[in-house]
Amino acid sequence: MRQNIPLEVAQAQILSCCTTGGTEIVPLTQSFQRVLAEEVVAAFSIPPFDRSPLDGYALRSIDCLTATRSNPVRLKVVDNVSAGRMASCTLEPGTAIRVMTGAPVPGGADTVVRQEDTLQDGEDVLVYVAPSANSNIARAGEDVREGEMVLQPGCRLHSGAVGMLAALGKDQVRVYQKPRVAILSTGEELVDLGVPLGPGQIYNSNLYALVAAVREAGGEPIAIGTFSDSTTAIAAGLAQALDSADLVITTGGASVGEYDLVREAFLAVGAEILFWRIKIKPGTPAVLARRGKQALLGLSGNPAAALITFELLGRPAILQMSGRRDIWRPRVQALLEEDYAKNGGARRFLRATVRWEGGYRASISGRQTPGVLKSILYCNALVDVPAGSSGLKAGEMVDVILLMESGEW
Repeated sequence: MRQNIPLEVAQAQILSCCTTGGTEIVPLTQSFQRVLAEEVVAAFSIPPFDRSPLDGYALRSIDCLTATRSNPVRLKVVDNVSAGRMASCTLEPGTAIRVMTGAPVPGGADTVVRQEDTLQDGEDVLVYVAPSANSNIARAGEDVREGEMVLQPGCRLHSGAVGMLAALGKDQVRVYQKPRVAILSTGEELVDLGVPLGPGQIYNSNLYALVAAVREAGGEPIAIGTFSDSTTAIAAGLAQALDSADLVITTGGASVGEYDLVREAFLAVGAEILFWRIKIKPGTPAVLARRGKQALLGLSGNPAAALITFELLGRPAILQMSGRRDIWRPRVQALLEEDYAKNGGARRFLRATVRWEGGYRASISGRQTPGVLKSILYCNALVDVPAGSSGLKAGEMVDVILLMESGEW
């Protein structure tokens, strides 16, 4: 067992334990935010034909070279084509075909004149502009060409990706299975929701916060429950969790106190402890163990510490298990708006609020003690403060992890 290791070593260790799972085929309607597990190659072009992007008249540009507002060109209208149907004829010199938005461009036409630049006159149309050839035509393959690689495995399917799959005619898609993540908490002081609080008791916020965090990361959370401070009770909960989960996360009982029994419980269920304690604050007492292909991650019982350590260790592990290519949050440089006076010591991750004002600006979001949950409420970033820092000053640039998906800014 390794002790007091750097964060990056801990991250590499947990990723080595958490491999990508299997795949399954789901209906397209159930694919949103799932991770794609197949290459998607266009079987046909989009659009599959030249089409009109507006309401107007398809015609031959050569017929209207002299058209002006005061001296329009008169053309005979030989058809009226709406989206979803083809013209009944090919354009001959001196003719035009009325087309609606999305309609296929008729054969013989090399341009579409918008309706506002024409006037219907009985069976004829008056054209008031001299159009350029190839104007107002959305060409076949303008969006996607037949044979083009459109999507690659490992991407999370957002609404645009689902729309593209539908445009390609795919009513089902192969995705990675969601990793099953069991969550359990330890502590005599913890009370489940719906039960009145007794003296010295608090509600178990960690369990519910981590269920939400696991789901946001793309995992399938399994809330095992709360267990008393005994090795036997914790081991029983772990055994239940290991029966159904790929990854087990615990909160509490991972430090050095008399009731910090998670490591003993990990050993009791046959797991090998890989590391204990990381050189960061908050979240120092994190512990990682492995049993076969299953990983067990023990986090601090302090709410903010548990969520921050999950963000740094648990989330990238779940993303990797889910098949994601991009498992790390984006990092940016931000201008700090206030002093942070704490000097020296371990590497710290400060809860912060970041906004964009011609550049990123960061402010500390409340009290930074490990047990304070309120400062997480409006936190959308973590400021990464190096070990041994002499404190931070307002106006200096700091390294920031953005706690949001790409595209949410």
